[in-house]
Amino acid sequence: MFDADYFRTTLARDVNAMGGSPLVEIHLDSGQVFRARSVIEVGAGSVTLEAYHAKGDLAHDRPVFGAASDDVRKAELFRVVVAYESIAAVVVDPSQHVMRARPGFASA
Repeated sequence: MFDADYFRTTLARDVNAMGGSPLVEIHLDSGQVFRARSVIEVGAGSVTLEAYHAKGDLAHDRPVFGAASDDVRKAELFRVVVAYESIAAVVVDPSQHVMRARPGFASA
């Protein structure tokens, strides 16, 4: 279902249609979910994504696709290579990015 053409053209079109900075999640057949920041490389059988470390207690910060480099520390990112055949769904969520104050040590 997903292929190189999807990640080269369709995903960019979907992101633009949602306002340019939606939440993009890649759901795998294994149940694992990656929150993508950008597509780094599109290959014949896989795609390389720059993804956010989604820590459970900070998941509501909703890191978005295409965030400016000033908005993200390098320690919050990693690269992942995903085979097209392992992708169950790509979710593009246009919800507004809202930073909320959190009580305790995780407060910004």
